[in-house]
Amino acid sequence: MSMNLSPVFLHQFHDQVQRVLHRKGNFTGPVLEMTLVLDHSVRKEQMAEVAPALLRALKQQGEVFRNVRFHLTDWLEDDHMENRTIPMVTVMVSGFFDGYSCLPGEKRIEYLYQYLKFYHARSKLILLVTDGGYCLREEQAAGEALKPFLHKKLIQVMVTEEGMELSRFPSLSISVHG
Repeated sequence: MSMNLSPVFLHQFHDQVQRVLHRKGNFTGPVLEMTLVLDHSVRKEQMAEVAPALLRALKQQGEVFRNVRFHLTDWLEDDHMENRTIPMVTVMVSGFFDGYSCLPGEKRIEYLYQYLKFYHARSKLILLVTDGGYCLREEQAAGEALKPFLHKKLIQVMVTEEGMELSRFPSLSISVHG
């Protein structure tokens, strides 16, 4: 499988990243702090292709991505998330995903949002790479975790058999704007 980064996808990705970074009150410092979340529901072959491709696209966007405080979060299960602070280029190196394991199963997105709100509040950009196989059982808990800032920082990259799609965050019937 070859994950084709179409010019349209790259343009949309660039626009969403710029929108997040240039939001009022977001990134102003010399070193960007960001988080990449790997949903372990995604197959190893797909993740090993998608994550490095996204990071290469970020590095090509400009200077701000050359020196990044980079956090990698592995979303393994509802109650099992692991975080590492590593050089961003490490994820782009061949062999990085050798230890990656695909763990299919139902996970609840509201638990991830709560984790990110608690542990990654300082990140100015959060990318979630997922296949969308999670569920949402408590919309109110998800909405509360997304407020007041997470929904402004989060970009979700959906991995499908056809390629990648973007969405800011899953639709909730409650308002997360504000």
